[in-house]
Amino acid sequence: MKISFAAAGTAGHIEPALAVARWLKIHESSARCEFIGTAAALDSSLLLKSGFTLHPITKAPFPRHISAQIISWPFKFIRSFMQIWHVLDESDLVVGFGGYVCAPTYIVAKIRKVPILIHEANALPGMANELGRKLGAKTTIAFASTKSQNKKWSSAELVGMPIRESIKNLAHLSTEERRRIRGEKAEQWNFDPLRPIVLVFGGSQGSHGINSVIQEILPQTDIAGIQILHAVGKANDLPARSRNYLPVHYIDDMGEAMVAADLAITRGGAVTCAELGILQTYGVIIPLAIGNGEQSENAHELSDIGAAVVVPSEIFTARYLSEHFIGFVRDAEKFRLESKSPAFSLDAEEKLGEMIRSIVRTGQTR
Repeated sequence: MKISFAAAGTAGHIEPALAVARWLKIHESSARCEFIGTAAALDSSLLLKSGFTLHPITKAPFPRHISAQIISWPFKFIRSFMQIWHVLDESDLVVGFGGYVCAPTYIVAKIRKVPILIHEANALPGMANELGRKLGAKTTIAFASTKSQNKKWSSAELVGMPIRESIKNLAHLSTEERRRIRGEKAEQWNFDPLRPIVLVFGGSQGSHGINSVIQEILPQTDIAGIQILHAVGKANDLPARSRNYLPVHYIDDMGEAMVAADLAITRGGAVTCAELGILQTYGVIIPLAIGNGEQSENAHELSDIGAAVVVPSEIFTARYLSEHFIGFVRDAEKFRLESKSPAFSLDAEEKLGEMIRSIVRTGQTR
């Protein structure tokens, strides 16, 4: 059973694919999972250390604006097409999660009559997965709102977001266990566990917009006694540490950081929103205006159930945050006391794994 996973470009595409591949590795001994991605640093770092085979192909994203890339794009696309053609030899199924590599992979799979299964992680489907749907792929979605946002996806099966096992384990913690983790992390960060802890991050590369706002309001948060753990991004300079402020380049134990924090200030990536909802951490989400606006719709999936507030980037200024910060912390405390269970299902990778088994054995995606 050879399963070819197509996922590239962002952790939001790659992490869910890895979660499904790991499930198959454990529950289906005959499964050989291989990944179609790019040689970009993010793809390589996430996929190569996972132990799965990565087939890097030429990056050929479709130009969204008129530029010189329009001239070179057809040649790059053809090259990636031929590379994928060889990768799909003996493949029983293509499972696509979005990103640059998916469009040519879906086309090659269609020509070679390899069944296609798609997981759309964002509330609004991307161009590549929309192409896959038109080519007859079986479609699955992470967010329930996708069906109402796009009627063409009304027949897609809601499976939720495949997540890391470490996040699933944290979702089942008792109140006492969550308090224990908070105490341990507060001690590690040299924070007071009895005072508010706010987690700030803008993805692995960080967010210059969020970073600058946090730097401007630090004096006020210090006076208010608000403690901030701030992941500034791997490529950004590390600001100075202060009594209530701990800047780091990257947070390896993000799940435990979410459990320990009262509030998270972050972007609206699909995986981030799902993990916040699963771990019941209240969010102030500043969607990044990219693609077709999917981050905003992802964030509203949480705000609609009272688990987050969505703040447009143009409104998220130092003045705005200074006026609302204490209110956000209070809203987060209220949410924590009222919250009862994870906002999303915890078995998405199992559902997709069983679908993969069924499609490979029957050859049918319907």
